[in-house]
Order: sequence, then C-alpha cells, then structure tokens
Amino acid sequence: MAKRDFFSQERKKTSLRKISGGKEMAERCAECGAVLSEGSTCQTIFEEFLSLEYTDPAYGQVHFFTVACFMIQHGRYSDEALTGMLPLLRASLDEQLPAQQLRERAARGMNEATRTWKVTRQAGASPLPKIAWTLTIADVAQSMQDPEKYCEHVKQWARVTLQQMPALLR
Repeated sequence: MAKRDFFSQERKKTSLRKISGGKEMAERCAECGAVLSEGSTCQTIFEEFLSLEYTDPAYGQVHFFTVACFMIQHGRYSDEALTGMLPLLRASLDEQLPAQQLRERAARGMNEATRTWKVTRQAGASPLPKIAWTLTIADVAQSMQDPEKYCEHVKQWARVTLQQMPALLR
C-alpha cells in the first residue's frame, strides 16, 4: 500500500471546505474515539502504517507496538489475548526487548498449538468497555513522513495505551 497521495488529499480537503462553507468535516471512530479527517478511517491508517513498516526497516522497528495498540484500542483482541498482551507490552517498553526475544515471550503464552482460546475477539463475546483513549492512531499519523518521529510517536502511543489498558481488563 502506498503512502497517501498528498495532492489528492489536498484536493479533497479543498472540496470539503467548499461544500461545508469553509469548514472541514471531521468524523470520530466509534471504537477508539479518534478524530478522523473526512474519508479516513482507523483501518486505512493502520494499513498505511503496515505498508510503511513492511517496506522500510526504519519504520518496521515499532511494528509490534503498532499492531498491539490498534488491536487493543479497536476491541479486536479476546479477553485472554488482552490479558497476555499487557505483560508483553510492559516488558517491551520497560526492558526494550529486541524483536526476537519479544517473539519468544509471545510464543510461550500465545502459541497456537498449545492455547485453547482465540486471539481475536469472537462474534458474540461481551463488548469491551469504551475508553476515551488519549492518544490514537490518527494522532500518530501526523508523524508518518519522518521515520524517527513516527517511531517515537508509536512508542508514546504504546505507553499511553498501556496506562489506560487496565480499564479493559475486568
């Protein structure tokens, strides 16, 4: 997936300003509360992040945090996965674990061959409490153009998510 086409985004914003009397329309994500520009969704931003992280190693170093934060803030993890993710996020941030060690720790508790639960939230599972997340994927998207700022912002997103995450664990 390619980076956003700046010029088409600007044309869209200009059209929106004309339609809305000079004001740009904004939407909120129903899951995380992010303020999104017209036509943007958290899912499309997430896909852009994944594209950057897979194609550029400078961005890829924060891939674990990107996926974890998106999944947590959008209610995609099962209760068991949330419980397992909490110590992984904490260890990764506090101990600055290299990717290989993080994968090894995750494999111990989340190995598909040995676990009896699903990682993703299943249809019919009780809904998670709504949280007013103070930092969202839309906020991090502001830093997409610079890998250093992006990685710094994703780590900040992970710290904030970790701080607010206990409200999800019943």
